[in-house]
Amino acid sequence: MNLDKNSNIDAQYYENLSFVERKSVVFFGVQSASLGDFSEVALNLNYSPIYVDNLELKKEVSPNESLGISQLQDFHFQLPTVISIVTPDAREKATAHASKLGFQNFPAFISPSAIISSNAVIENGVFVNTAAIVGQSAHVSRNSVINRAANIGHHVSIGEFTHIAPSACILGFTSIGDRVFIGANSTILNNIKIGSGAVIGAGAVVLHDVLAGQTVVGNPARVIKG
Repeated sequence: MNLDKNSNIDAQYYENLSFVERKSVVFFGVQSASLGDFSEVALNLNYSPIYVDNLELKKEVSPNESLGISQLQDFHFQLPTVISIVTPDAREKATAHASKLGFQNFPAFISPSAIISSNAVIENGVFVNTAAIVGQSAHVSRNSVINRAANIGHHVSIGEFTHIAPSACILGFTSIGDRVFIGANSTILNNIKIGSGAVIGAGAVVLHDVLAGQTVVGNPARVIKG
């Protein structure tokens, strides 16, 4: 597996931090319904999660025992930071918000139970959930999500801020654009092109290319929008 420079969560970047701080990870996005998945992966990696509220409101105290913006200290901004939101638009906005606040390091965050081929490329900010598979020569671009038990075939390319939902299956040589949402239990056959901003409904079986901005559902998949 090839990771972007500085994407390793144990990078030498943290050598001057205390042991406790080195074993912590910031989760930015406590309003996310998927936060439990991120926390589970952190615990499996023996990292202690620190939850930071992703809302724009500058609250003194945030819900769910998380930190508000005013409670952040300098060392928080040096920790590996994971955007714990999965939907493309919300994830992109949260990433921009975190960067504006001063968070700088967004490593790939990969479950130890995921299977990643040795020559797959995983860029910074990608979250690979429990039991996911990323095949030979696949390329997952920055800030995308490969959710629980999703199967990414060989030579598949996935654009930025794309969400692959649980148990989706993408077969070989398929190209997925930026900010695409691939629904749960959907199947995309070989050599398909999915344009940026497209939505693939849950359970859909995609036999043909999908244009940018289109929404498709069903088996076989048919266009209902765009």
